[in-house]
Amino acid sequence: MKKLLFSIFTFSFMLMYTGCGDDFLDRRDQTSVNSASFYQTEDDAIASVNAVYAPLQNFSLWGRRIHFLLDFASDEVASTPNTQGAPFELILHTFGPQGNEHIDNPWNMFYRMIAKANITLSEVPDMEIDQTVKDEVIGQARFLRALGYFYINALWNGGPLKTEENANDLATERATAEQIWSLVESDLNDAIAKLPWSWETTDAGRATKGAAKSLLGKAHLFQEEYAEAEAAFMDVINNGPYYLMGGEDDPAGAASTVEEAIQAMRTNHDFGVKNNGEAVFEVQFRSDAGGLSWDSGNSAGLAESTIRPHEYGVDGSSFYNAKPSPELLAAYEGNGGTAIGDRDPRFEAFFFTENDTIMQGGTAVPYADKISNVGYAFKKYQHSSDVSYSNDNNVNHDVIRYADVILMAAEAKIKTGSISEGIALINQVRRRADPTGGILQLRPENVSESQAMDFLISERRVELCSEQVRRLDLVRWGIAKDYIDNFQVNKHEYFPIPQTELNANEALTQADQNPGYN
Repeated sequence: MKKLLFSIFTFSFMLMYTGCGDDFLDRRDQTSVNSASFYQTEDDAIASVNAVYAPLQNFSLWGRRIHFLLDFASDEVASTPNTQGAPFELILHTFGPQGNEHIDNPWNMFYRMIAKANITLSEVPDMEIDQTVKDEVIGQARFLRALGYFYINALWNGGPLKTEENANDLATERATAEQIWSLVESDLNDAIAKLPWSWETTDAGRATKGAAKSLLGKAHLFQEEYAEAEAAFMDVINNGPYYLMGGEDDPAGAASTVEEAIQAMRTNHDFGVKNNGEAVFEVQFRSDAGGLSWDSGNSAGLAESTIRPHEYGVDGSSFYNAKPSPELLAAYEGNGGTAIGDRDPRFEAFFFTENDTIMQGGTAVPYADKISNVGYAFKKYQHSSDVSYSNDNNVNHDVIRYADVILMAAEAKIKTGSISEGIALINQVRRRADPTGGILQLRPENVSESQAMDFLISERRVELCSEQVRRLDLVRWGIAKDYIDNFQVNKHEYFPIPQTELNANEALTQADQNPGYN
């Protein structure tokens, strides 16, 4: 299959269809592209699905806003003197149905991705091309449509259900969450049947069988269908090509010291490492393929950089809109000391600490000199030392990471009564974090379901911080009010449907707005 991303091109199709590929601009008159003339060759089919990936990189999703939406509206982020406007509304939970770009624009971009998937799913099945290529294209489109609808359900509890059958209907009523979950499961099961476990290096970043199985398990988990979730996750664990970086199955060798574990864990979020053995599905970014677009409506795939490192970076070297909350930092185990070996090695891997030296303005600065004024800073998705950021950053972003799959499998096992097996999976993640066992003790397996869930909740918090899972976890567990300031039960479980959607879609009324926002 032709290289997915991120050599970029644009083609016009129905005034909305833009995407990326290899050498399309050199081969075809853009003004003549339409469904009759375009969908002819394997390259056309591949270019079609490549375009479905483009919204993921957009400023409205993993390029910027999805981080604000899910991290700021959780308990992981503390404000800085720079935090204001829409991000500050998310922290305070003062947002409403209109005016917050970090709510409105992700909704629009998820539906943009869904629309592009629908076009691919409408046109490609009837093409006379190699069946393997056709299946792979269809499988990717179904995965991406399912991913979009997963977030429509997880964030808004349902919305208009657009498929290839009704893609041209301008007015579409709101579907229930159950109806959307049904489509998500159907799409993912089809994707699982059609996708490979892995791709050649030139196609790194495409959806795989493991990504589809993991998302299917996550969809079941969100519906409290624990047996089905367990089956999907364990299939990934038992049959997939994934491993924890620095863990027992790492082909490069297991970490044996705290320092080795820290370095191994850093590779999951480092600028220089992409699509490693722990990456189940991650959004691909490049800094040499169009730069950063501040236009949230641009999903052409022409801007493939992320500004997230600049937003979450170190004071004095970035916009510095976010820093880790005291509650998050306090969740890491340790003996009270600050040296390496005194606390959970993930603290060193995920945050800039007293033990780091950073390059700031061309000068090496001990980070310890900054802590008394600004505290710790996020290290995930940041340069390890050079924090002199531009807006044009190319670090990939996790959507599904293998450690997340292991911990979701642990939760499913705990909920189905296999508590000791669930604890064993939690301990697998803990042992990777601290191979010495001197800082993180293994969790005891002979515990109650309640105790096991406490272990699980704690482990997900410290392992997956600032990876856009914490808020969704707290909401689905029904404990968000216990952790998130200003969280109102029966309102803030879901974000408001954008008022612009209610105004534009004639099939929707104010009665379709989520509770608490009318």
